[in-house]
Amino acid sequence: MPTIFNPQSFFRHVPNALLEQFFSSVPAFAGFDWSSVSERRVEPIYERCNLIPPAECARIFNVFRTVESLANPLGTQVLIEAARDIDVDVAAEIAAQASAHERALWCYLRDKRIFRTARLLGHIDTLPKRSWETLKNLPVKAIEVTPEMLAELGRQFSEFFWTTQKRGERCVIEHRRREGDVDCFFAYPSDYLEERFGYDDDGQFEFQRRRPAFEVIFGYHRRDGTTDTYVQGGQKVRHPLAQIFARVVLGMDHLPEVFAEDPFNLEIFKNPNITFPTSPAHNISLVRVQAMRLQFHGHRAGRITVAIADPRSKEGSVYDVIADKLAEKYARLAAVTVLGVTMQAFLRDADGKERVVPFKVSAPATCDLGDSPEEQLLRGYLPEWGIEKHASDLAAAA
Repeated sequence: MPTIFNPQSFFRHVPNALLEQFFSSVPAFAGFDWSSVSERRVEPIYERCNLIPPAECARIFNVFRTVESLANPLGTQVLIEAARDIDVDVAAEIAAQASAHERALWCYLRDKRIFRTARLLGHIDTLPKRSWETLKNLPVKAIEVTPEMLAELGRQFSEFFWTTQKRGERCVIEHRRREGDVDCFFAYPSDYLEERFGYDDDGQFEFQRRRPAFEVIFGYHRRDGTTDTYVQGGQKVRHPLAQIFARVVLGMDHLPEVFAEDPFNLEIFKNPNITFPTSPAHNISLVRVQAMRLQFHGHRAGRITVAIADPRSKEGSVYDVIADKLAEKYARLAAVTVLGVTMQAFLRDADGKERVVPFKVSAPATCDLGDSPEEQLLRGYLPEWGIEKHASDLAAAA
């Protein structure tokens, strides 16, 4: 399940005819010339989205996020079963759609009730989320993103991957400015050649060769210099790419020393009386720790995960479980290392309906909060709760 939604990538995966149907009731798209865009050159669609009022645009993109989370074979099966739960049979029609993205958005347009069934919501809740590494104490500055900057960033990323991994001969970079003054850079280096059996458009069974792209993402927060990175391959890949990003985008010759400091403080979770205050205006009824992953030291060293049995219930605390199940109760927490926590926020929408937003924070620097409005709201609370360190704290530690 993507952590950061990229509208341009999404639009390329959905036929324009279906997008035209979806946007037909959106005033900002009145008079839009759909014949002026191709199935791959979708920049005019994204630019028109910028004219939609922010609240409505956020609602639309949330629909697209849900569609994208279902854009896979298992998601298609869940959509068929979810439709049957409300006595709607879409199996034959959905099979006629050309792609998983098309099937999911078609189902939404066919009957919005499908997207509200318990089966589908339960499936989405269980989808894995990729985690980010957070880098602190980069310069706080306004940046001007130009085509030349994107081309140079792509060239240097490509050079790194080709030199170290013999892939990435090509690398397209896309930029998106999203809420909260965050500049997102989506890089698509070419991957190794892939060969597999499949069927062509005429139904002929054949051996197909393709060169897919993999994804690298940098999200730069202008307000405090924090940078979120999604890069597979560990520090030996992440650190050189971060250096390239800092050089090309931020104009830095080298990364600061505090770059390597852990941005999250998981020691605070040893306190069983910890609280997570929120503003009443945000309609958050409860924030709690649902699970903790602990490292025990000494003669019988080991790791355990302690969790609330029913994450849907608002009753109980993970600290109650620890007190009840561990022989030495809270005293044991003082001697352990907290490797990660799973948290839950219970939020109410404008209609009074409550939903649970789970998220994970892990040592040394990863978090899986995405870019939905609810997740960004919670992300803003991490420094207030003492989970995310301030730049001054990191400088003092260094």
